[in-house]
Amino acid sequence: MKQKRSLGQNFFINEHLGEKIVNTILKEESEHITEIGPGDGFFTGKLHSKWKNITVIEKDDNLSQMLSYKYNNVIVYNQDFLDFDLTLLPDNTLFFGSLPYNMAKPIIKKIISSGKFTKPAFFIIQKEVAEKYIAKEPDNNLLSLLAQSYSQPQKIFDIGRDSFRPKPKVTSSLIKFLPDKKYQIPEDFELFLQKAFKQPRKTIRNNLQIKNSAEIFSKRPSELSLTEYLELFNQNLI
Repeated sequence: MKQKRSLGQNFFINEHLGEKIVNTILKEESEHITEIGPGDGFFTGKLHSKWKNITVIEKDDNLSQMLSYKYNNVIVYNQDFLDFDLTLLPDNTLFFGSLPYNMAKPIIKKIISSGKFTKPAFFIIQKEVAEKYIAKEPDNNLLSLLAQSYSQPQKIFDIGRDSFRPKPKVTSSLIKFLPDKKYQIPEDFELFLQKAFKQPRKTIRNNLQIKNSAEIFSKRPSELSLTEYLELFNQNLI
């Protein structure tokens, strides 16, 4: 199947590592799995042999038709995941996907901020992005704080370029997001974080444009924890 560059397709081909990834996912208990961007079905076939209830969401028309024909007991949606209605999925589904590098962030955000995120989610994404997700203060960033708002991200292992066809220019990683809803995230909290990180090397005081002598405002955005940001947000500083 020819790769479509417009969809950011890089097909996984490493059989040994593919089995290792599926066995990692199998450690989690779930009656249903949702695969995003299955491509040519490399992982779908392996998941199909181990799970009875599988839904796949594939934007490519030709690939969707092929998957429907090959796996007649797999539910296939021919749709862009970002436009997909998550209420169509069963509760307690486990999400997995080898995601297009250019679309990984919005896909992950849609999942972990949704009510369907009740089981661990596993994704293959660019290594550099995975390491941003798992950062902690004093090296926090906007991506890590948004992830921490809904989950506990963990990098499992790195994946070399030779595991894909065509070979990408970057190394990938398998990352796991554990549901963690201990925080009640306010509606405008993401906007607040964006303002705080407007100039990452400037101080919080400078980015939020406030006059407050408290020591916390003299710190850089990366030095604050999620709890501290929530406390600042509740001071109506936005």
